[in-house]
Amino acid sequence: MTTTTTTNQTAPRLARRQFALSGLALGAAAFAVPHAARAQAGAPPAGPAQASGPILLHGVSPRLTVHALDTYNGAAATGLRIDFSSKKGGGGYELIRSIVVNGNGRSDEPLLIGESYQPGEYELLLHVDEYFSRKQARLPMQPFLSKLPVRVRVVNVAERIHLPIQFGPWSYTYSRGS
Repeated sequence: MTTTTTTNQTAPRLARRQFALSGLALGAAAFAVPHAARAQAGAPPAGPAQASGPILLHGVSPRLTVHALDTYNGAAATGLRIDFSSKKGGGGYELIRSIVVNGNGRSDEPLLIGESYQPGEYELLLHVDEYFSRKQARLPMQPFLSKLPVRVRVVNVAERIHLPIQFGPWSYTYSRGS
């Protein structure tokens, strides 16, 4: 005669599963109620939050600024060189000036402000190869990126535009901030 002993592990597993399913159901209900109420009221579905106009800061004039962050080292990109250019009629870019990013990862002065803040297309060329070489970064493999072009268009000179740029030896991203 053979006796089989089983441990009662199924009950805790079922209890966890039931808890997880209850949480999902509660979350779905919480999500559906506001949407159903809006639909009954005839309100249009909610879209992404958007500003109603340009970002205006008291005492701060419209400008174009940059903030560079080194994601590999997890710090501001202190010492990064950026060439700032504007697009000319022939399609090429003409250098306006070169800047070096300060200890906070920003330029000391706005890239464009006052009379220089004009509609047009601009390019920021980040010299990340020089940056990582100067930092003597110990990379597990050769960096993929060398010079990063960031091209932007200024349309409304009443708006303040801020460019947060995050980069590493192998990737980069940027967005329009305010």
